Amino acid sequence: MIAVTTPAKELLRDIELPEDTVLRLDPSEQGRLAFVSGPAQPDDQVVDDGGQELLHIAGLVSQQLDGHRLDRIDTNQGPQLTLRAPNDGSPVV
Repeated sequence: MIAVTTPAKELLRDIELPEDTVLRLDPSEQGRLAFVSGPAQPDDQVVDDGGQELLHIAGLVSQQLDGHRLDRIDTNQGPQLTLRAPNDGSPVV
């Protein structure tokens, strides 16, 4: 399971989605991870905050990145989300 930090949840709360879709963290065709809007899947890891579903993480992604954390970082281009390895404060590249 991927942990999601409070600062990351705050950033996710502000994302608007088309009706009847959820924000998903899915593998992309280029072999990277991507945030997309789409239908919920039965094997999703669901991240919620106070009863509001903020993010669905594809089951395979959640399993492969078990122990990682989704966190917010501030950059010159503004806030961004990054994955951090278990027991490590540095972002996953």
